[in-house]
Amino acid sequence: MSEILKLTLDNDVVEKYNKKYFFEHPRAKKEPITKPYHPSINTWMILPRIQMNALKQKWKDFVGFWVKLNKLENRQLDNFDLVVTVFFDTRRRHDCDNQIPKFILDGFTESGLIVDDDEKHLHSLTLKTGYDKENPRTEFEFYIHSDEKISQDK
Repeated sequence: MSEILKLTLDNDVVEKYNKKYFFEHPRAKKEPITKPYHPSINTWMILPRIQMNALKQKWKDFVGFWVKLNKLENRQLDNFDLVVTVFFDTRRRHDCDNQIPKFILDGFTESGLIVDDDEKHLHSLTLKTGYDKENPRTEFEFYIHSDEKISQDK
């Protein structure tokens, strides 16, 4: 038997994070996170190592904020499947396999939402894409197996 935990990353979450970021970094000019979906692998794989690590760290910080916002830090999911659906705000062609949420999964691990994204804990990862001009977002559906129970009060 499995239970489902759903998380939605949308523009509201991005705006809340950017507001917090600019409060903490008043001299900053550029928004650290601009879209409610992970950068395409085509974007970050070609970056020099230092820039890639900086981008990864921005996303880890953002995901930590988002997980905390949902009161799911230290949830420690350890036996689950994950379906990730990215809804873009344009009909432009997007390759599903370029939407690997690498930095988000690392953020989930660092925040304690999941134990790890290795094969012992995350058994399958399904990637989907869609279109929603009015509400671009990324939806995460965790299918939690065995006797794990969902508790958003931890």
